[in-house]
Amino acid sequence: MTEGNGLPALLRAAVQEHPDRAALVLPAGGRHRPGAGGFDVTTYAELLHRSDAWAIHLAGLGIGPGLRTALMVPPILDFFAVSFALLRIGAVPVLVDPGNGPVKVRRCLAQVAPQAFIGVPRAHLASRLLRWCPDARLRVVVGPRALEGSRPGAGPPPEPPAEPTATAAIAFTSGSTGPPKGVEYLTSHFLAQIELIRGLYDVRDSEVSLSTFPPFALFGPALGLTTVIPRMNPSRPARVDPSRIADAANAHGASLMFGSPALLDTVGRWGAGCGARMPTLTRVISAGAPVTPAVQRRLLAMLDPAAEIHSPYGATEALPVTSIGSREVLTLTEPGICVGRPVPGVDLAIVPITDGVLPSADTLLGVGEVGEVVVRGPNVTLGYAGLPAATAAAKTRWDGREAHRMGDLGYLDTGGRLWFCGRQAQMVLTGDGPMFTVPCEQVFNAHPAVFRSALVGVGPRGRQRPVLCVELEPRITRPPDLTSELLALGAAQEHTATIRTVLYHRGFPVDIRHNAKIDRARLALWATRRVRRGSS
Repeated sequence: MTEGNGLPALLRAAVQEHPDRAALVLPAGGRHRPGAGGFDVTTYAELLHRSDAWAIHLAGLGIGPGLRTALMVPPILDFFAVSFALLRIGAVPVLVDPGNGPVKVRRCLAQVAPQAFIGVPRAHLASRLLRWCPDARLRVVVGPRALEGSRPGAGPPPEPPAEPTATAAIAFTSGSTGPPKGVEYLTSHFLAQIELIRGLYDVRDSEVSLSTFPPFALFGPALGLTTVIPRMNPSRPARVDPSRIADAANAHGASLMFGSPALLDTVGRWGAGCGARMPTLTRVISAGAPVTPAVQRRLLAMLDPAAEIHSPYGATEALPVTSIGSREVLTLTEPGICVGRPVPGVDLAIVPITDGVLPSADTLLGVGEVGEVVVRGPNVTLGYAGLPAATAAAKTRWDGREAHRMGDLGYLDTGGRLWFCGRQAQMVLTGDGPMFTVPCEQVFNAHPAVFRSALVGVGPRGRQRPVLCVELEPRITRPPDLTSELLALGAAQEHTATIRTVLYHRGFPVDIRHNAKIDRARLALWATRRVRRGSS
């Protein structure tokens, strides 16, 4: 395959093969209507026509190769059309999650200084009021009449020649363990991701995909899929109306679905209570945080008996890195979170835990030894936009090749599988040595009253006091002996025996993007205040 301009080239190829096939199925009208009648359908030919029209319009305004362009559009038709248009003309879309809040959005945009700003009217209003992109010289409003009055042309502007080392897009990290950073994607990174998704999950271009995460949905047209977007707030997946997810899947016969672990949990609990099913789904892909066996079992009960839930592990900087399916997960007897084996073409190693810059990753740890995860491969990005120090801290050399430090801890088993042990920045450093969050939490998560737990440290690093924060299962009243039962569970394991403080939280703070990663930094501040007051 020639790279061309990546995703737009794949879209054009899909149009040549099936111009009248549905490319996008998007919510219609202002309210949810059950069944297929509540959606608008856009064919592949129509999507390409709309994207070409935008390419002509944007090029006429002076947006072209290399121009960083903030894109603040929800998952409507023009989110897809403008995205493909920007890639088509060689501009660099800058993708920021608006759910991060206005202050973080401003910081993200200031970090990369886009020269153009494209958004729906409310995004432009926010831009004026909150000084997003104050130096952007070009501003384009996306709306029903956006292309009226644009200069006519015989066709899109000539496609700029492919530059393998040129930035194709900038996508920001979730900022769950620090400020969000703009990851520079090359066209080759997008193509590598698409081919991995196609091969790992047997994605066929005749399928219907239900996508609840807009960036992943953007891959749908490039994969030749019919992509269905349910009516939901993509920044609040845990609060989704599960009936709308099931309705969208069933009305359109979706066989593939992408959703965060929090969304799967919400849908699975609802399904267990009302007996709803989504029998056409055969594969569910979930990323952003581990999917627990309990969540997998509840959701699988709603699906085709042969269905499987796949959990790719990775990050904005490198995705996917490993993958594992529910059939394997549900047979594991070793406690912990296994995230599977490296995907084809990706190398993974465990190196000693190191603070600061790591010039080389040539000292590798053995089987069962916990260390930092380092990866390399065609889908692994090379740096952050405008942040040379952050790039230097996150990258290393492994056998002379560029590699990425995931910032995660883990170990490899004898079968070459990676077991996730938590973020390096979140390990608890006590006077007796480090405590890794995930292996400790798994001991307590086994209690039926516990929805999830989080280990945090209180006090100065190196002399931290390990504190277990607990969120109970929904609608559960705390059993009177729960604290003693949890401490007994901890005392029975060597790596949790020193935990003697348990605090109960009504609802953990989580990341905006997936609503699944626990914000342990905020939780540690809360725990510190509670410990100082002597609460439990």
